[in-house]
Amino acid sequence: MANAHLKVSSFLSAQGVARSEPLLVAVSGGADSCALLQILLALGQRVGVAHVHHGLRKAAADDDVEFVRARARALGVPFHCAQVDAAARDGRSPEARARALRYAALAQLREGGGYRYVATAHTLDDQAETLLLRAVRGTGPRGLASIAPHSAAERLLRPLLSVRREELRRYLQERGLGWREDESNADLSIPRNRLRADVLPVLEAIHPAAVRKLGELAQTAREMASFFRDAVAPTLARALEERDGGVWIDAAELAELSPWLRAQAVVELLERRGLGERISATHLGRVLRFLERADSGKRLSLPQAMTLLCDRDRFWLGPESGPSFPRPFSCELCPPHALELPERDLRLSWRRMRAHDSSRETLLLPTQLSRPLVVRSPLPGDHMRSTEKATAIPLQDLFAAARWSRRARARAVVVELASEVIWVVGLAHLPLARTARQGLDKSGWELVADPLSPHLESC
Repeated sequence: MANAHLKVSSFLSAQGVARSEPLLVAVSGGADSCALLQILLALGQRVGVAHVHHGLRKAAADDDVEFVRARARALGVPFHCAQVDAAARDGRSPEARARALRYAALAQLREGGGYRYVATAHTLDDQAETLLLRAVRGTGPRGLASIAPHSAAERLLRPLLSVRREELRRYLQERGLGWREDESNADLSIPRNRLRADVLPVLEAIHPAAVRKLGELAQTAREMASFFRDAVAPTLARALEERDGGVWIDAAELAELSPWLRAQAVVELLERRGLGERISATHLGRVLRFLERADSGKRLSLPQAMTLLCDRDRFWLGPESGPSFPRPFSCELCPPHALELPERDLRLSWRRMRAHDSSRETLLLPTQLSRPLVVRSPLPGDHMRSTEKATAIPLQDLFAAARWSRRARARAVVVELASEVIWVVGLAHLPLARTARQGLDKSGWELVADPLSPHLESC
Protein backbone atom coordinates (compact mmCIF):
# COMPACT_ATOMS: atom_id res chain seq x y z
CA MET A 1 0.00 0.00 0.00
CA ALA A 2 3.02 2.27 -0.17
CA ASN A 3 1.81 2.98 -3.70
CA ALA A 4 -1.55 4.28 -2.39
CA HIS A 5 0.20 6.43 0.20
CA LEU A 6 2.39 7.94 -2.51
CA LYS A 7 -0.56 8.61 -4.82
CA VAL A 8 -2.57 10.32 -2.09
CA SER A 9 0.44 12.33 -0.97
CA SER A 10 1.20 13.46 -4.53
CA PHE A 11 -2.44 14.33 -5.12
CA LEU A 12 -2.65 16.55 -2.04
CA SER A 13 0.61 18.28 -2.93
CA ALA A 14 -0.67 18.97 -6.45
CA GLN A 15 -3.80 20.54 -4.94
CA GLY A 16 -1.74 22.71 -2.61
CA VAL A 17 -3.09 21.09 0.56
CA ALA A 18 -0.63 21.39 3.44
CA ARG A 19 -0.43 18.64 6.06
CA SER A 20 -1.40 21.18 8.71
CA GLU A 21 -4.60 22.08 6.85
CA PRO A 22 -7.56 20.04 8.16
CA LEU A 23 -9.59 18.05 5.63
CA LEU A 24 -13.13 16.89 6.28
CA VAL A 25 -13.18 13.22 5.27
CA ALA A 26 -16.56 11.79 4.21
CA VAL A 27 -16.71 8.39 5.95
CA SER A 28 -19.68 6.14 5.31
CA GLY A 29 -18.22 3.25 7.28
CA GLY A 30 -17.43 1.28 4.12
CA ALA A 31 -13.98 -0.02 3.29
CA ASP A 32 -13.00 2.74 0.85
CA SER A 33 -13.73 5.67 3.15
CA CYS A 34 -12.27 3.92 6.21
CA ALA A 35 -9.07 3.29 4.24
CA LEU A 36 -8.89 6.91 3.08
CA LEU A 37 -9.17 8.10 6.67
CA GLN A 38 -6.33 5.80 7.77
CA ILE A 39 -4.07 6.76 4.85
CA LEU A 40 -4.50 10.47 5.50
CA LEU A 41 -3.66 10.01 9.17
CA ALA A 42 -0.63 7.90 8.27
CA LEU A 43 0.58 10.80 6.08
CA GLY A 44 0.27 13.18 9.03
CA GLN A 45 -2.73 15.04 7.57
CA ARG A 46 -5.05 16.86 9.98
CA VAL A 47 -8.57 15.56 9.45
CA GLY A 48 -12.14 15.65 10.69
CA VAL A 49 -14.70 12.92 10.00
CA ALA A 50 -18.11 13.58 8.45
CA HIS A 51 -20.93 11.04 8.22
CA VAL A 52 -24.31 11.53 6.51
CA HIS A 53 -27.32 9.49 7.63
CA HIS A 54 -29.62 9.24 4.60
CA GLY A 55 -32.78 8.33 6.48
CA LEU A 56 -32.72 4.90 4.78
CA ARG A 57 -31.89 1.34 5.90
CA LYS A 58 -33.34 2.03 9.37
CA ALA A 59 -31.37 0.30 12.16
CA ALA A 60 -28.46 -0.56 9.84
CA ALA A 61 -27.95 3.13 9.10
CA ASP A 62 -28.08 3.95 12.81
CA ASP A 63 -25.39 1.33 13.39
CA ASP A 64 -23.26 2.96 10.65
CA VAL A 65 -23.39 6.26 12.55
CA GLU A 66 -22.21 4.63 15.78
CA PHE A 67 -19.49 2.68 13.97
CA VAL A 68 -18.03 5.82 12.36
CA ARG A 69 -18.39 7.80 15.58
CA ALA A 70 -16.48 5.12 17.48
CA ARG A 71 -13.75 4.97 14.81
CA ALA A 72 -13.29 8.75 14.95
CA ARG A 73 -13.16 8.66 18.76
CA ALA A 74 -10.56 5.87 18.72
CA LEU A 75 -8.43 7.86 16.29
CA GLY A 76 -8.85 11.08 18.26
CA VAL A 77 -10.32 13.14 15.40
CA PRO A 78 -13.41 15.39 15.36
CA PHE A 79 -16.68 13.77 14.31
CA HIS A 80 -19.50 15.56 12.47
CA CYS A 81 -22.84 14.02 11.55
CA ALA A 82 -25.84 15.18 9.49
CA GLN A 83 -29.14 13.48 8.63
CA VAL A 84 -31.11 13.96 5.40
CA ASP A 85 -34.34 12.49 4.08
CA ALA A 86 -33.36 10.62 0.92
CA ALA A 87 -36.61 8.63 1.03
CA ALA A 88 -38.73 11.60 -0.09
CA ARG A 89 -39.34 11.23 -3.83
CA ASP A 90 -38.61 14.23 -6.05
CA GLY A 91 -38.40 12.85 -9.59
CA ARG A 92 -34.80 11.71 -9.35
CA SER A 93 -33.54 8.17 -8.96
CA PRO A 94 -32.96 7.10 -5.34
CA GLU A 95 -29.22 7.04 -5.94
CA ALA A 96 -29.14 10.51 -7.53
CA ARG A 97 -31.35 11.93 -4.79
CA ALA A 98 -29.20 10.49 -2.02
CA ARG A 99 -26.03 11.72 -3.71
CA ALA A 100 -27.31 15.29 -4.08
CA LEU A 101 -28.52 15.43 -0.48
CA ARG A 102 -25.26 13.91 0.77
CA TYR A 103 -23.09 16.49 -0.99
CA ALA A 104 -25.29 19.34 0.24
CA ALA A 105 -25.00 18.06 3.82
CA LEU A 106 -21.23 17.61 3.50
CA ALA A 107 -20.91 21.19 2.22
CA GLN A 108 -22.77 22.46 5.30
CA LEU A 109 -20.59 20.41 7.63
CA ARG A 110 -17.47 21.67 5.88
CA GLU A 111 -18.52 25.30 6.19
CA GLY A 112 -19.72 24.91 9.77
CA GLY A 113 -16.51 23.18 10.83
CA GLY A 114 -14.18 25.63 9.11
CA TYR A 115 -12.71 23.09 6.68
CA ARG A 116 -11.48 24.13 3.25
CA TYR A 117 -12.19 20.83 1.47
CA VAL A 118 -14.23 17.66 1.74
CA ALA A 119 -12.32 14.51 0.76
CA THR A 120 -14.32 11.58 -0.60
CA ALA A 121 -13.17 8.01 -1.21
CA HIS A 122 -14.11 7.46 -4.86
CA THR A 123 -11.83 4.84 -6.37
CA LEU A 124 -10.62 3.79 -9.81
CA ASP A 125 -13.39 1.15 -9.80
CA ASP A 126 -16.00 3.88 -9.20
CA GLN A 127 -14.53 5.78 -12.13
CA ALA A 128 -14.77 2.77 -14.45
CA GLU A 129 -18.35 2.03 -13.37
CA THR A 130 -19.43 5.62 -13.94
CA LEU A 131 -17.82 5.74 -17.38
CA LEU A 132 -19.56 2.52 -18.48
CA LEU A 133 -22.94 3.63 -17.12
CA ARG A 134 -22.74 6.89 -19.02
CA ALA A 135 -21.44 5.23 -22.17
CA VAL A 136 -24.36 2.78 -22.39
CA ARG A 137 -26.83 5.58 -21.60
CA GLY A 138 -25.40 7.65 -24.45
CA THR A 139 -22.92 10.46 -23.90
CA GLY A 140 -20.02 12.42 -25.36
CA PRO A 141 -16.56 13.35 -24.08
CA ARG A 142 -17.96 15.31 -21.14
CA GLY A 143 -19.94 12.31 -19.95
CA LEU A 144 -17.03 9.96 -20.44
CA ALA A 145 -14.93 12.28 -18.28
CA SER A 146 -16.95 10.74 -15.44
CA ILE A 147 -15.77 11.62 -11.91
CA ALA A 148 -13.49 14.65 -11.64
CA PRO A 149 -10.47 14.28 -9.30
CA HIS A 150 -11.35 17.61 -7.70
CA SER A 151 -13.91 20.39 -7.89
CA ALA A 152 -12.84 23.88 -6.90
CA ALA A 153 -16.45 25.14 -7.00
CA GLU A 154 -17.73 22.41 -4.66
CA ARG A 155 -14.53 22.24 -2.60
CA LEU A 156 -14.24 18.49 -3.22
CA LEU A 157 -11.12 16.31 -3.37
CA ARG A 158 -10.99 12.67 -4.47
CA PRO A 159 -7.49 11.44 -3.57
CA LEU A 160 -8.18 7.72 -4.27
CA LEU A 161 -9.41 8.04 -7.85
CA SER A 162 -6.36 6.20 -9.20
CA VAL A 163 -6.46 3.41 -6.57
CA ARG A 164 -8.30 0.08 -6.95
CA ARG A 165 -10.97 -0.85 -4.44
CA GLU A 166 -9.37 -4.21 -3.70
CA GLU A 167 -6.10 -2.52 -2.68
CA LEU A 168 -7.95 -0.56 -0.02
CA ARG A 169 -9.58 -3.68 1.41
CA ARG A 170 -6.23 -5.41 1.65
CA TYR A 171 -4.84 -2.34 3.38
CA LEU A 172 -7.50 -2.55 6.11
CA GLN A 173 -7.19 -6.33 6.45
CA GLU A 174 -3.40 -6.14 6.90
CA ARG A 175 -3.95 -3.74 9.80
CA GLY A 176 -6.80 -5.66 11.36
CA LEU A 177 -9.25 -2.83 10.74
CA GLY A 178 -12.89 -3.58 10.04
CA TRP A 179 -15.53 -1.75 8.04
CA ARG A 180 -19.28 -1.79 7.45
CA GLU A 181 -20.93 -3.46 4.46
CA ASP A 182 -23.99 -1.75 2.99
CA GLU A 183 -26.41 -4.59 2.25
CA SER A 184 -27.94 -2.60 -0.61
CA ASN A 185 -24.69 -3.12 -2.55
CA ALA A 186 -25.83 -6.71 -3.12
CA ASP A 187 -29.01 -5.56 -4.91
CA LEU A 188 -28.30 -6.39 -8.56
CA SER A 189 -31.38 -4.51 -9.74
CA ILE A 190 -29.29 -1.36 -9.23
CA PRO A 191 -27.27 -0.86 -12.47
CA ARG A 192 -24.04 0.12 -10.73
CA ASN A 193 -24.13 -2.97 -8.54
CA ARG A 194 -24.75 -5.17 -11.59
CA LEU A 195 -21.76 -3.65 -13.35
CA ARG A 196 -19.62 -4.13 -10.25
CA ALA A 197 -20.63 -7.76 -9.76
CA ASP A 198 -20.96 -9.07 -13.31
CA VAL A 199 -19.45 -6.76 -15.94
CA LEU A 200 -16.14 -5.49 -14.55
CA PRO A 201 -14.92 -8.98 -13.58
CA VAL A 202 -15.58 -10.17 -17.15
CA LEU A 203 -13.73 -7.17 -18.60
CA GLU A 204 -10.80 -7.84 -16.28
CA ALA A 205 -10.79 -11.47 -17.39
CA ILE A 206 -10.62 -10.34 -21.02
CA HIS A 207 -7.94 -7.74 -20.28
CA PRO A 208 -6.31 -7.64 -16.82
CA ALA A 209 -5.85 -3.87 -17.01
CA ALA A 210 -9.40 -3.11 -18.16
CA VAL A 211 -10.38 -0.98 -15.17
CA ARG A 212 -7.16 1.00 -15.33
CA LYS A 213 -7.60 1.56 -19.07
CA LEU A 214 -11.13 2.83 -18.47
CA GLY A 215 -9.69 5.26 -15.95
CA GLU A 216 -7.19 6.47 -18.55
CA LEU A 217 -10.04 6.92 -21.03
CA ALA A 218 -11.88 9.07 -18.49
CA GLN A 219 -8.75 11.22 -18.11
CA THR A 220 -8.47 11.64 -21.89
CA ALA A 221 -12.15 12.56 -22.05
CA ARG A 222 -11.62 15.19 -19.33
CA GLU A 223 -8.83 16.76 -21.35
CA MET A 224 -11.01 16.79 -24.47
CA ALA A 225 -13.94 18.25 -22.51
CA SER A 226 -11.69 20.99 -21.17
CA PHE A 227 -10.58 21.84 -24.71
CA PHE A 228 -14.17 22.03 -25.96
CA ARG A 229 -15.22 24.07 -22.93
CA ASP A 230 -12.56 26.65 -23.73
CA ALA A 231 -13.49 26.62 -27.42
CA VAL A 232 -17.16 27.47 -26.82
CA ALA A 233 -16.65 29.87 -23.89
CA PRO A 234 -16.52 33.09 -26.00
CA THR A 235 -19.70 32.16 -27.86
CA LEU A 236 -21.56 31.33 -24.65
CA ALA A 237 -20.46 34.62 -23.12
CA ARG A 238 -22.21 36.41 -26.00
CA ALA A 239 -25.19 34.07 -26.28
CA LEU A 240 -26.30 33.73 -22.64
CA GLU A 241 -27.94 36.21 -20.29
CA GLU A 242 -28.83 35.28 -16.70
CA ARG A 243 -32.22 36.82 -16.10
CA ASP A 244 -35.80 36.20 -15.02
CA GLY A 245 -34.96 33.19 -12.89
CA GLY A 246 -33.18 31.33 -15.67
CA VAL A 247 -30.94 31.95 -18.65
CA TRP A 248 -31.85 33.54 -21.99
CA ILE A 249 -30.19 32.01 -25.03
CA ASP A 250 -29.44 33.70 -28.35
CA ALA A 251 -29.65 30.70 -30.69
CA ALA A 252 -28.31 32.79 -33.59
CA GLU A 253 -24.99 33.07 -31.75
CA LEU A 254 -24.87 29.31 -31.23
CA ALA A 255 -25.69 28.74 -34.90
CA GLU A 256 -22.36 30.35 -35.80
CA LEU A 257 -20.58 27.31 -34.36
CA SER A 258 -19.99 24.08 -36.23
CA PRO A 259 -22.58 21.38 -35.42
CA TRP A 260 -20.11 19.53 -33.18
CA LEU A 261 -19.09 22.61 -31.21
CA ARG A 262 -22.73 23.73 -31.02
CA ALA A 263 -23.56 20.45 -29.32
CA GLN A 264 -20.69 20.94 -26.89
CA ALA A 265 -21.90 24.48 -26.14
CA VAL A 266 -25.36 23.15 -25.32
CA VAL A 267 -23.87 20.45 -23.09
CA GLU A 268 -21.88 23.13 -21.24
CA LEU A 269 -25.05 25.22 -20.85
CA LEU A 270 -27.01 22.26 -19.47
CA GLU A 271 -24.20 21.43 -17.06
CA ARG A 272 -24.19 25.00 -15.77
CA ARG A 273 -27.90 24.66 -15.04
CA GLY A 274 -27.35 21.44 -13.07
CA LEU A 275 -28.68 19.10 -15.77
CA GLY A 276 -25.41 17.52 -16.87
CA GLU A 277 -25.90 14.13 -15.23
CA ARG A 278 -29.56 13.93 -16.25
CA ILE A 279 -29.14 14.66 -19.96
CA SER A 280 -28.68 11.70 -22.31
CA ALA A 281 -27.72 11.81 -25.99
CA THR A 282 -31.45 11.63 -26.79
CA HIS A 283 -32.15 14.68 -24.61
CA LEU A 284 -29.28 16.57 -26.24
CA GLY A 285 -30.61 15.84 -29.73
CA ARG A 286 -34.05 17.12 -28.77
CA VAL A 287 -32.62 20.33 -27.32
CA LEU A 288 -30.52 20.98 -30.43
CA ARG A 289 -33.51 20.42 -32.74
CA PHE A 290 -35.70 22.64 -30.56
CA LEU A 291 -33.16 25.49 -30.67
CA GLU A 292 -33.07 25.18 -34.45
CA ARG A 293 -36.74 24.73 -35.34
CA ALA A 294 -39.10 25.66 -32.50
CA ASP A 295 -41.95 28.12 -33.05
CA SER A 296 -42.48 30.99 -30.61
CA GLY A 297 -44.43 29.94 -27.54
CA LYS A 298 -43.42 26.28 -27.73
CA ARG A 299 -41.86 24.49 -24.75
CA LEU A 300 -39.59 21.48 -24.32
CA SER A 301 -39.76 19.68 -20.98
CA LEU A 302 -36.43 18.63 -19.48
CA PRO A 303 -35.42 16.59 -16.40
CA GLN A 304 -35.59 18.07 -12.90
CA ALA A 305 -38.75 20.08 -13.68
CA MET A 306 -36.87 22.35 -16.11
CA THR A 307 -38.21 23.74 -19.39
CA LEU A 308 -36.83 25.28 -22.56
CA LEU A 309 -39.13 28.01 -23.93
CA CYS A 310 -39.01 29.65 -27.37
CA ASP A 311 -39.80 33.38 -27.26
CA ARG A 312 -39.39 34.58 -30.86
CA ASP A 313 -35.66 35.23 -31.33
CA ARG A 314 -34.63 34.03 -27.86
CA PHE A 315 -34.92 30.88 -25.79
CA TRP A 316 -35.27 30.68 -22.03
CA LEU A 317 -34.06 27.78 -19.88
CA GLY A 318 -35.28 27.54 -16.32
CA PRO A 319 -37.96 26.15 -13.99
CA GLU A 320 -41.09 24.81 -15.67
CA SER A 321 -43.11 27.64 -14.09
CA GLY A 322 -41.51 29.93 -16.70
CA PRO A 323 -39.66 33.26 -16.59
CA SER A 324 -40.20 35.52 -13.60
CA PHE A 325 -40.67 38.77 -15.52
CA PRO A 326 -40.48 42.19 -13.83
CA ARG A 327 -43.59 43.14 -11.87
CA PRO A 328 -45.87 45.86 -13.30
CA PHE A 329 -45.19 49.38 -12.02
CA SER A 330 -46.55 52.90 -12.23
CA CYS A 331 -45.09 56.24 -11.08
CA GLU A 332 -45.22 59.96 -11.87
CA LEU A 333 -42.34 61.82 -13.51
CA CYS A 334 -41.76 65.57 -13.79
CA PRO A 335 -38.75 67.64 -14.89
CA PRO A 336 -35.97 67.62 -13.89
CA HIS A 337 -36.13 64.29 -12.03
CA ALA A 338 -34.75 61.11 -13.64
CA LEU A 339 -36.13 57.60 -13.33
CA GLU A 340 -34.06 54.41 -13.37
CA LEU A 341 -35.69 51.05 -14.04
CA PRO A 342 -32.96 48.41 -13.52
CA GLU A 343 -35.22 45.41 -14.27
CA ARG A 344 -36.00 46.99 -17.63
CA ASP A 345 -32.44 48.24 -18.29
CA LEU A 346 -33.82 51.74 -18.85
CA ARG A 347 -33.17 55.27 -17.64
CA LEU A 348 -35.51 58.16 -18.39
CA SER A 349 -34.12 61.66 -17.89
CA TRP A 350 -34.90 65.25 -18.90
CA ARG A 351 -32.97 67.80 -20.89
CA ARG A 352 -33.79 71.09 -22.59
CA MET A 353 -34.56 70.72 -26.25
CA ARG A 354 -31.53 70.63 -28.49
CA ALA A 355 -30.64 69.55 -31.99
CA HIS A 356 -32.02 66.14 -32.84
CA ASP A 357 -29.82 63.28 -31.66
CA SER A 358 -30.61 60.17 -33.70
CA SER A 359 -28.54 57.97 -31.39
CA ARG A 360 -30.94 58.47 -28.48
CA GLU A 361 -34.68 58.03 -28.34
CA THR A 362 -36.49 61.15 -27.14
CA LEU A 363 -39.99 62.48 -26.57
CA LEU A 364 -40.54 66.22 -27.15
CA LEU A 365 -42.94 67.97 -24.79
CA PRO A 366 -44.34 71.51 -24.35
CA THR A 367 -42.61 74.01 -22.10
CA GLN A 368 -45.30 73.74 -19.44
CA LEU A 369 -46.86 70.37 -18.62
CA SER A 370 -50.45 70.60 -17.35
CA ARG A 371 -49.85 67.59 -15.12
CA PRO A 372 -47.10 65.07 -14.40
CA LEU A 373 -46.34 62.30 -16.84
CA VAL A 374 -47.20 58.80 -15.71
CA VAL A 375 -44.59 56.17 -16.51
CA ARG A 376 -45.90 52.63 -16.19
CA SER A 377 -46.22 49.13 -17.54
CA PRO A 378 -48.73 48.54 -20.36
CA LEU A 379 -52.24 47.50 -19.38
CA PRO A 380 -54.48 45.07 -21.31
CA GLY A 381 -56.80 47.81 -22.60
CA ASP A 382 -54.15 50.32 -23.67
CA HIS A 383 -54.51 52.03 -27.07
CA MET A 384 -52.55 54.62 -29.01
CA ARG A 385 -53.77 56.97 -31.77
CA SER A 386 -51.95 56.69 -35.08
CA THR A 387 -53.09 60.21 -36.11
CA GLU A 388 -54.90 62.88 -34.16
CA LYS A 389 -58.27 61.90 -35.66
CA ALA A 390 -57.82 58.21 -36.41
CA THR A 391 -59.20 55.34 -34.41
CA ALA A 392 -56.91 54.25 -31.60
CA ILE A 393 -54.89 51.07 -32.13
CA PRO A 394 -54.55 48.52 -29.30
CA LEU A 395 -50.99 48.33 -28.01
CA GLN A 396 -51.15 44.56 -28.32
CA ASP A 397 -51.60 45.02 -32.09
CA LEU A 398 -48.61 47.35 -32.19
CA PHE A 399 -46.53 44.80 -30.28
CA ALA A 400 -47.60 42.04 -32.64
CA ALA A 401 -46.87 44.14 -35.75
CA ALA A 402 -43.41 44.93 -34.37
CA ARG A 403 -42.92 41.21 -33.52
CA TRP A 404 -42.11 41.97 -29.90
CA SER A 405 -41.42 38.88 -27.84
CA ARG A 406 -42.99 38.04 -24.47
CA ARG A 407 -39.71 39.12 -22.94
CA ALA A 408 -39.84 42.55 -24.63
CA ARG A 409 -43.52 43.08 -23.79
CA ALA A 410 -42.93 42.22 -20.13
CA ARG A 411 -40.31 44.98 -19.99
CA ALA A 412 -42.26 47.50 -22.04
CA VAL A 413 -42.58 51.03 -20.64
CA VAL A 414 -45.34 53.46 -21.66
CA VAL A 415 -45.57 57.18 -20.95
CA GLU A 416 -49.02 58.58 -20.30
CA LEU A 417 -50.19 62.23 -20.26
CA ALA A 418 -53.74 63.26 -19.30
CA SER A 419 -54.82 59.58 -19.30
CA GLU A 420 -53.56 59.04 -22.84
CA VAL A 421 -50.60 56.90 -23.88
CA ILE A 422 -48.22 59.18 -25.77
CA TRP A 423 -45.11 57.01 -25.97
CA VAL A 424 -44.17 53.36 -25.94
CA VAL A 425 -40.43 53.50 -25.35
CA GLY A 426 -38.64 51.78 -28.17
CA LEU A 427 -41.75 51.47 -30.33
CA ALA A 428 -43.95 54.50 -31.07
CA HIS A 429 -44.85 58.13 -30.26
CA LEU A 430 -48.29 59.67 -30.22
CA PRO A 431 -48.89 62.61 -32.60
CA LEU A 432 -48.68 64.89 -29.55
CA ALA A 433 -44.96 64.67 -29.96
CA ARG A 434 -45.21 65.76 -33.61
CA THR A 435 -47.53 68.66 -32.71
CA ALA A 436 -45.21 69.70 -29.92
CA ARG A 437 -42.26 69.56 -32.29
CA GLN A 438 -43.91 72.01 -34.69
CA GLY A 439 -44.51 74.79 -32.15
CA LEU A 440 -41.76 74.03 -29.69
CA ASP A 441 -39.23 76.66 -28.75
CA LYS A 442 -35.87 75.95 -27.15
CA SER A 443 -37.37 76.16 -23.68
CA GLY A 444 -39.25 72.89 -24.25
CA TRP A 445 -38.34 69.59 -22.63
CA GLU A 446 -37.07 66.37 -24.10
CA LEU A 447 -37.58 63.12 -22.21
CA VAL A 448 -34.63 60.91 -23.09
CA ALA A 449 -34.50 57.10 -22.97
CA ASP A 450 -31.11 55.45 -22.48
CA PRO A 451 -30.03 51.91 -21.68
CA LEU A 452 -29.14 51.70 -18.02
CA SER A 453 -25.41 51.11 -17.63
CA PRO A 454 -22.52 52.36 -15.47
CA HIS A 455 -21.27 54.54 -18.33
CA LEU A 456 -24.33 56.65 -19.14
CA GLU A 457 -23.88 59.85 -21.06
CA SER A 458 -24.73 62.78 -18.80
CA CYS A 459 -27.89 64.70 -19.65
